[in-house]
Amino acid sequence: MPHHDSHAESEVRIMSQAATVGAKAPWSRGLPLPVAMLLAALALGIAGGMDTAHLLAALDAGFGGSLGSYALILIPSFTLAAALAGEGDAVGSGRAAAFMAPFAGAAMICPDTAYAALGPMAGRRRLSVLFGAYAGFKLLVPAGPAIIGTALGGLSADLIALSLPVFLVAWGVGWAYARRFEPGERARRREAGGPLPRRVLAPLATLAGLLALGFVLRGRWTPPALLDFLLDPKGALLAAGVVALVPLAGPGRAAAIESGMRRTGPLLLTIGSASAFGAMLVAVLPVERWAQALVGTGLVLPALFIFTASFKLAKGSSMATFAGTSGIVAALLPGLGVSPALATLAMCAGAFVTIAPNDSLYWLARQDALPGRDGAAITRILAGGATLQGLAALAVVLAFQAAGW
Repeated sequence: MPHHDSHAESEVRIMSQAATVGAKAPWSRGLPLPVAMLLAALALGIAGGMDTAHLLAALDAGFGGSLGSYALILIPSFTLAAALAGEGDAVGSGRAAAFMAPFAGAAMICPDTAYAALGPMAGRRRLSVLFGAYAGFKLLVPAGPAIIGTALGGLSADLIALSLPVFLVAWGVGWAYARRFEPGERARRREAGGPLPRRVLAPLATLAGLLALGFVLRGRWTPPALLDFLLDPKGALLAAGVVALVPLAGPGRAAAIESGMRRTGPLLLTIGSASAFGAMLVAVLPVERWAQALVGTGLVLPALFIFTASFKLAKGSSMATFAGTSGIVAALLPGLGVSPALATLAMCAGAFVTIAPNDSLYWLARQDALPGRDGAAITRILAGGATLQGLAALAVVLAFQAAGW
């Protein structure tokens, strides 16, 4: 009997291949991003004539930022992702997997893991699952809006409310786009049905339920301290992580927690380095004058979109894009004349662009969602869909700005 990899083994194998390709590609050469930003911050301070005491004080102040809040977002999310990563072998309906994909992408703060978990249940809707997970990761709390919003002034009720219609438009565009490349309706009717596994559904339902209750109740009622924390996005995420860990055996639980810690550490370093670099920019360069000139053009939000999209194109990783851009923009935001909520969503929209070979999600999709197509066609399909989602999201953000938000 031929040997078949488990889905978890397949994911590891594909991710390893992506890492190997990335290691050989020109975009990965040079210093690691956190080191480059720290060195750039030091160079700016020295060039600006700062003495050592002021230079180190500025680095300390910039680096600290909101790392505690980020840790409360990233550790439980990556732990949740690790706990659910092997659940894709269970049978479910493609329709249910496509519906759950955005919420899985947001909860796991990783479209790759969400796709790996739900892909085997997706039947012929794998591309819908992929673009759905991508949209949820970019535009739903506790992912993109929470990660960038934490740096740009906090996760406000306005940001949560505005992110929902932006997400719905981006999700709809991705779904319609995916339908062009998926099998026809007659083939979809032959998909095996069935509910999503409870071990996948329970933590996602916990997260969604607590977030919904928090949105409705917080500010209207003063709950006990523990409940108040659980109704906050960070508390809800922590509760969902605990629910995902409960069914696991001891070694699996320990491995999931270790995975969450291991994946969080480098991102915290990147976020801190970006914040220090942004703070040094403001301290040394005439940023306020530049910001006023940009405000005069009325193109602040498109500029934030382009800046984030350029970072995504260069780095490939969505999380590196969130981490590297948010700290820099946070230091510039006071002079830009736009609300933190709109700035956050413009950056989230820019982070859609694009799914390219320097993104690990590309390699998952290449081998799983688009079998039998040549490399050029795969690149066009993935890049085109992700870019259309980002442009649609930006259009909604600009409409909100025109309406006076």
